[in-house]
Amino acid sequence: MGFKQPNLAQARLEIDKCLSEIHSPYNDGRTQMSCKHELYMLKYWLEVEYKKLPTFAGEETWEQNKIIEILKQ
Repeated sequence: MGFKQPNLAQARLEIDKCLSEIHSPYNDGRTQMSCKHELYMLKYWLEVEYKKLPTFAGEETWEQNKIIEILKQ
């Protein structure tokens, strides 16, 4: 069988839907706050799980590239 790379495109689509609901002027604050809270909890979970992952050679460049992008903005 072998390894098959997970497709995170579906996850990104779902997150984009949540962001759209937050930015929609047709939603009330309760709906927007609920969606934002879901994103916050997802972010927290991802940060916790990410810290548990092994470190690989070359990862330093990811952070450097991120900093460069931030500085460009």
